[in-house]
Amino acid sequence: MKRKLQIILLLVAFTVPMFLQAFTYLSDQDFRRLSGSERREYLIQLDREMASFQSRRANANAEAERLEVSIAQQRELIAGVDAEIRVLLDALGITDEDFAYLRTRIQYYQDQLTNWERMSDDELWRNARTFTQLREDYNLTRQNRLARLPEFQRDFNDLNRRFVAIEDALDRSRRARGYWEEPYTVRRGDTWLSIAGNDPIREGIVRRANRLPARAHDHPSRHLPTLSEGLRIVIPHGLPTQWRVFRGESLWRIASYPEVYGTGTQWPRIYRANRDQIRDPNLIFPNQIFVIPRDDN
Repeated sequence: MKRKLQIILLLVAFTVPMFLQAFTYLSDQDFRRLSGSERREYLIQLDREMASFQSRRANANAEAERLEVSIAQQRELIAGVDAEIRVLLDALGITDEDFAYLRTRIQYYQDQLTNWERMSDDELWRNARTFTQLREDYNLTRQNRLARLPEFQRDFNDLNRRFVAIEDALDRSRRARGYWEEPYTVRRGDTWLSIAGNDPIREGIVRRANRLPARAHDHPSRHLPTLSEGLRIVIPHGLPTQWRVFRGESLWRIASYPEVYGTGTQWPRIYRANRDQIRDPNLIFPNQIFVIPRDDN
């Protein structure tokens, strides 16, 4: 009944202005100034307006009843669809708690990204590892089967856009700094490969960035620290502009590293830039530090 009254009031709200524009009501003082014939004409017009209003009200009531029937039908359809969805969800073992959990996670990421969006470039750079962990956690949530439901697509599309925007800002910050090393504390279960994002090429880069200073009789396998929980290491980013020589390395081998030039044929670039240290390009020594040119010459 309350909904019906609201619909009637809505329809009346549209019809009353039209009614007021079609007929001008007189005040008592103006009515007294009319002649007898004018008064009769005015009353006839007033009766017509009343009849018109009653007709409109009847039409509004009929329309309201029609809408009520339509609303009831739509509710029945929605209830039927909801029942079908519930059957399917029960068959899949999905509960209301699962929906509530996903909504909670979505809100968590929205709040986190709001904080990240307020950070300066320097703050983003200092907290890059934390953001990477947040991104990894988000990617796991995206694998939730409920995340594919249409009702969550708008939220996830928005989150995707915001994650990409922050990643772009981080990339700009990193490029502006050139080569840099991010401190990292080893956690239980970490391996060089997992720290490198399960990328074998990246693993080699991380390993080389954490080699210990070489000694004359060290075996190459002893160049890496023991990877134990709590160990402080670095994760390299960008391209190095200098290189510390380790036992067993040659100019060809150094140039072939992905973080240097990615091909051994570029070794002359290192040789030419470091002739003050290299008398024979076939003879270099551990702990020499060479400049790695990054120009196009």
